[in-house]
Amino acid sequence: MSNIVLSQVSKIASAFNMQDVDPAELANTLVNTVFKKATNDEFLSLLIVANQYKLNPFTKEIYAFPAKGGGITPVVGIDGWARIINDNPVCDGIQFEQDDESCTCKIFRKDRNHPTVVTEYLSECQGNSEPWKKYPKRMLRHKALIQCARVAFGFSGIYDEDEARRIDDCHIPTVQTVSSDLPQGYEAYEQQHLDNMRALAMEGTEALQTGYAELPQGDCKKYFWTKHSASLKEAAQHADQPQGQVYEHSPA
Repeated sequence: MSNIVLSQVSKIASAFNMQDVDPAELANTLVNTVFKKATNDEFLSLLIVANQYKLNPFTKEIYAFPAKGGGITPVVGIDGWARIINDNPVCDGIQFEQDDESCTCKIFRKDRNHPTVVTEYLSECQGNSEPWKKYPKRMLRHKALIQCARVAFGFSGIYDEDEARRIDDCHIPTVQTVSSDLPQGYEAYEQQHLDNMRALAMEGTEALQTGYAELPQGDCKKYFWTKHSASLKEAAQHADQPQGQVYEHSPA
């Protein structure tokens, strides 16, 4: 397991008072439970998202949703959404207004004069899953909260399970596939450059672009970028987010 993965796992362990647990053992536990079927790149992306938003994977605040066509989508449970909203230092309260057809969520920020207001409609949101059938108003309230939080705080790259299912139903691939025909010398090329590119991605898009420009040219570079660009760009985009969107909290 790469050093960069173990570094991300160590951050999770530190955030949730598990410093005494060996990072490699903790990583294996995550792969075998909440992050099942994730590739190494997908696993790293999930860890980066978990650390970015201070989410606890062991309580299913974030987990991997397997797509039908392969790959995974990072899913944040409603408890995870509640955490990142309430832990935001500028959050100044949430209000709901609901009837049989719609739910309106208002999120107040200390640094703004007016609340962010989002209305979601049952006719547009209701799904066929068991929770929607049993608890339509609760599910609609969750949907309104999540969409309002996105507008109010600019959350990106994370989904609830309902959204993940809709993405899957639309057959939108979450991970780019590549040819099985490896260019000559590719394995050594990947071993030499992958960890460095992952580290640069965690510094942001500008650092990733610089690293990409400095990669040795040729078929190996093309194959490398086809295989890893999606996860590297996602990591860089998370790193680009303003630090005000990374929230500290007391360990759960």
